[in-house]
Amino acid sequence: MKHLIKRCRHGSRPTDAPSGETATMASPRRAPLAKRLGSVVLALGSLSPFAPTARAGDDLGQALLGSSAFGYAKIMVVADDKKGGRPNQGTLGVGGKLGLETGEYYGLRFRGALYTSQDLGLRNANPRQTDAYMFDLDKRPYSLLGEAQLRLSAGRTELVLGRQEIFSPLINSYEYRIIPNLYEAYTLINRDLPHTTLTAAYVGKMSGLDSLGSYSRFNSMSRQAYLSLMTRPDGTPDARAGDTADLSPLVGQHGVWMTGLVYENTHRLQLWNYYGIDTLHSLYADGRWKQPLSPNLTAVLEAQAYRVSEVGAFKDYLARHGLNASYSLKGLKGTLAHAPSGISLGLAVNRFGGNERTVTAYGNWGGFPEFVILPYLYPEEDRVSALAGTASARLTALFDLGVYGLKDQSLLLGHARVNIDEALLPGADIRINSLLYRAKLSPRLSARVSLDSRSSGHSRYDNAFMTAALRYDF
Repeated sequence: MKHLIKRCRHGSRPTDAPSGETATMASPRRAPLAKRLGSVVLALGSLSPFAPTARAGDDLGQALLGSSAFGYAKIMVVADDKKGGRPNQGTLGVGGKLGLETGEYYGLRFRGALYTSQDLGLRNANPRQTDAYMFDLDKRPYSLLGEAQLRLSAGRTELVLGRQEIFSPLINSYEYRIIPNLYEAYTLINRDLPHTTLTAAYVGKMSGLDSLGSYSRFNSMSRQAYLSLMTRPDGTPDARAGDTADLSPLVGQHGVWMTGLVYENTHRLQLWNYYGIDTLHSLYADGRWKQPLSPNLTAVLEAQAYRVSEVGAFKDYLARHGLNASYSLKGLKGTLAHAPSGISLGLAVNRFGGNERTVTAYGNWGGFPEFVILPYLYPEEDRVSALAGTASARLTALFDLGVYGLKDQSLLLGHARVNIDEALLPGADIRINSLLYRAKLSPRLSARVSLDSRSSGHSRYDNAFMTAALRYDF
């Protein structure tokens, strides 16, 4: 029943490791809430003010003495008011990251970090009333060694080997709860060219909330690929009674070759290529052009596009069933920013390609680069996707509250419309009104509150959703 608790992006949203990689904390006796909360924050944050600064050199002892602690503590509340007779959800999560990085020794450093997401013993006994993404796939708290890496630096080139966070359009450590997506990879980054970052990587495994088999374990990228395709245990496509397809029995345990070029100055251009062995090949591009219209008014125009296609053993499998995974996305976004008022108005549009026989991979491997973020659309009846042919638009108003005396605070209001192909999911078009408040309360402490109100003729996409989070970085 994984597909019943998976994916509802930005809403009711909207994954094999050796023994010992994960640990679920149990508490036979419950301490008072204030004491439990305080212990979590202290454990994650108390080291930071006293951490020495890392230093470079050729002395191993000095490199170890130069180690520094880093991480964050985070408390978060998620509430989902569902329609259509579905139980509402309310979930509290507390956790974060505690890491240690050594000083430099002949260009080498070691970096490791433990991540945890806990419930303080307050999780609802009914799993259906617990948020699907705060904890593990079984909705239980978990911890994992999310970073364990060697870093070799030479000039403006760095090689990172091991477990790490990755930030790119389609493979991304996107943190929308407490623990982000994490990856086992070999990553080479070069910044010799002005304003330019070149990246080449082999990403072998993934853990996190955009995974398929487990959130808390690192599995191969082919195992963690999240597609719209649903299959029976024998591999036959079946949206009515099937489960979200696990590609690894079909194609084997493989990773993804990733290369990227990012130029960012006044204008921006980025190009990325992702070749998933025997799974999916994706090409992504976007650009931003910024033009002052007057001393107080600036226009920004952005464009994006990506192309996804099936390759190798997965292509052969789909062909045997008369299916494909070849589709595209195109998008445009325009913004007008008025500096004296602190107001920026924006309009964004996206459109997906594909047809009724197209399997889609929205949010696959953790990337959500689309200008208009959608809830996850579930295929129904005999369909293999509900996303193909979807068109969406979003109007936004961003207020820089610093202009009004509220330093380092902003408010974003939005209205989005999602038009879904009637042949794939009839009567399910979605309207979304949203609010996002962000505040930098101190150099280390930040707050975030988001509200989404959705309306649709399909009860699965008809709900009101709220998240509130407080984060302390060290």
